[in-house]
Amino acid sequence: MYAKITAFFMSGTGNSYKVAKWFSESMEGLHTGLYQIREQQTTVTVGDNDLLVFSYPTHGFTAPWLMIKHIFRLPEGNGAHAVLLPTRAGTRILGLSLPGMEGTAGYLIAGLLWLRGYKVRGVAAIDMPSNWTALHWGLSDKNVKVIVDRGEQKVKRIAQTIASGRSFYNGFIPLVLGVLLAGVSFGYLIIGQMLLAKLFFASDKCNGCSLCKQICPKQSIQMIGNKPYWTYSCDSCMACMNFCPQKAIQVSPFTLFLYTYVGTIPVHFWISGNLGWSFTGQLPRSIWCLIQYVYILSSVALTYRLLHHVLRIRPLAALLSALSHTKYFRRYKSPGVSLGNIHRTD
Repeated sequence: MYAKITAFFMSGTGNSYKVAKWFSESMEGLHTGLYQIREQQTTVTVGDNDLLVFSYPTHGFTAPWLMIKHIFRLPEGNGAHAVLLPTRAGTRILGLSLPGMEGTAGYLIAGLLWLRGYKVRGVAAIDMPSNWTALHWGLSDKNVKVIVDRGEQKVKRIAQTIASGRSFYNGFIPLVLGVLLAGVSFGYLIIGQMLLAKLFFASDKCNGCSLCKQICPKQSIQMIGNKPYWTYSCDSCMACMNFCPQKAIQVSPFTLFLYTYVGTIPVHFWISGNLGWSFTGQLPRSIWCLIQYVYILSSVALTYRLLHHVLRIRPLAALLSALSHTKYFRRYKSPGVSLGNIHRTD
């Protein structure tokens, strides 16, 4: 039915890579190409008889920016078939498995692919272990195994359905919830993910190896003063934190409180008080929102740059690390996945 499978995965710690690999291996007898979605994407030729597979994480109840950008980099579909397998953050507590919520992550990309001339044969979210180590510790091996095994079985069932010539669509309730949460998703994409990027810092354990910079799919990390510096383009894929050999990359509540204090200063009232209502009172609300948005991004960026230089003083870096909850967290990497499977280090 198909000439080959071209599978794209967006993965920091291996979850989406495993999903793409499971699906491809289940379509027996077909040549498969697995490609990581990166800021500098490798050019891939797509044939009319190819089956395209996309596996990517859910961010803010929708698809991440890098995935959206990737769709517009593809050649015109000309009727080529596609299957979408977004991953969502599954958890398991006290023997109870809790699913994630993909929202619009699947059907948003399905709509974009349709506009590009592709025929979407399947949309289904796959629960994989949550890897958001900035928020919580990595799940135990036992809980990871339960979630991964269930995810693998679901992916294989979907592959069998597609191989038999049928289509597979689910996730309509999460889609409705995602539409209702569209404001949250939009807020996350335009500012939330950027502010989350500024929570990362390198502790005194960092030896300047620059592995984090090399493996970052979005090329969001710079080395300044021999320490990693996260730019606003970060997608919080968690590759840097979970693959750091020294476990030096941390997140601290202190930085969150600091940015919240700095970023929520109401510029509207400051300008009004200094320039007078005769001018500023005439500006529409949309302009004020834009001014506040620019202020938040610029003030947080400046604060983060100053903090980065201060943390080059090792005792201060050690102190902030000691106050970090992530210092005590178990890291997460998808079982059976090596750094070389998903990240280039050239």
